[in-house]
Amino acid sequence: MPKKPYIDILLPYKELFTPYNAGAVSTVVSDFAYHTTLEYEIYIYGRNIPSNTFSNLSYIPLKPNFPLLLGHNIGLAHSYIAHLKRRKNLPSLIEVHGRCKVARTIAKKCKKLKVALFLHNDPREMIGGRTLAERLWLAKNLSGIFANSAYIKDCFLDGFSAQQISQTPVFLTPIGAQRNLTKKPLKKKTIIIASRIVPEKGILEAAIALKKILPDFPDWKAKIIGARQFKNGKLSDYEKAVRSAVAPLKKQVEITGFLPLAQVNKELAKASIALVPSVWQEPASRAVLEALSNGCALITTRMGGIPERAEGRALLVDKPDSVNFAHAIKSLLVKPNKLKKLHDIAWNDYPFDCATMTQKIDAARKKIIS
Repeated sequence: MPKKPYIDILLPYKELFTPYNAGAVSTVVSDFAYHTTLEYEIYIYGRNIPSNTFSNLSYIPLKPNFPLLLGHNIGLAHSYIAHLKRRKNLPSLIEVHGRCKVARTIAKKCKKLKVALFLHNDPREMIGGRTLAERLWLAKNLSGIFANSAYIKDCFLDGFSAQQISQTPVFLTPIGAQRNLTKKPLKKKTIIIASRIVPEKGILEAAIALKKILPDFPDWKAKIIGARQFKNGKLSDYEKAVRSAVAPLKKQVEITGFLPLAQVNKELAKASIALVPSVWQEPASRAVLEALSNGCALITTRMGGIPERAEGRALLVDKPDSVNFAHAIKSLLVKPNKLKKLHDIAWNDYPFDCATMTQKIDAARKKIIS
C-alpha cells in the first residue's frame, strides 16, 4: 500500500510501458513521472507487458475485464475500478491518458474521486469526445482536462460558449524532451527522418524530395528511422512505397526500421538536418523537440501544434508536399550560413526540457488536488 498520497495514471491499452518500444504516450508519462517534484507517489496502470518496464517507476499490469464485450480500453477501465475497490486508500487524482470514454467510464463509477483526462490527440476524433455534447459532459464532470498543446486545447473547446470555456478546468500541459548532450555536438552531412512510417507523417513526400535533391549533393546522406508501429514487423504497402522511392539513391539513404529512443537521439546528435514532414494536424510533435534538443537544423511543417514549438526555431513549410520539402532541403544544403544559424538557434534556445515541462503539469495536478 502507498505510504503517502498518490496519483494513479491509466494508459491506453495499446501502450507498451517499456523503454525499448514505448509509444508516444508511454514516453510522455515516463518523462513526467521521472521529473515530478510533487510529494505524491505515482502508480502507472496498463496492460501486461512481457519485457521490463521503465526502471524505478511503479507499474501495475491489469487484465481487461470482458474485452470481447467491452473492448480492451473499457475492459481495462473496469479492471482498474475493481482494483480500486480492493485498495484501502484512494488516489488523490486519477489521470487517464488519451481515452475520452475511459475517463468518462471511471468518472461515472467513481463519483467521489477526482478524474482528469490528458489529451494527446484531437478529442473530436475519439470515441467519447467526437460530439460537442460529449465534450461538454467531460468538461462538467471531470476535475481537469490536460492538453499537450494550445491546438489540442482549442480542439477540445471547439463549439463551447465563452461561459462554458470559463467554467472548464482545462490546462495547457505541453510535453518535453530531455537534452542529454552537455555541449554543442559536431554535425555530419546527414539528414534524419525519425518517425512512424505512416501517411499522415509525410514520409513518402519526404522520400520523393530526397530522391530529387540528394543526387546533386553526393557528399550528403540521409537516414530514415522508424516503422509503421513502435516496433519492427511486416512491412506495410506504405513502407514499401517509401523504400521504393529512395531505392535509386542506393547508399546515399539508409532505412533502419524502428530504433529505441536512446538510439534515435544518438543518430540525431550526429545529424546536421532533421526533417519532420507531418502532413496532418500534428497535436504536439515530440519529434520536433527531439530534433531541437539535439541541435539539429529542423525542417518541419506549419501543421497543428507544431508552430507552437518550432516557430522561430526551424524552417517551416506552409504547404507540405514533395516539391516544397525539396526546396526547403536544398535551401539549407546550398547555404551553409543558413544551416549554421539554425544549428545555433536549436542549441541556444531550447526551453522544452522535461523538468521545465513537468512543472506545468505538476502545477495543474496540484491545483486540481487542492
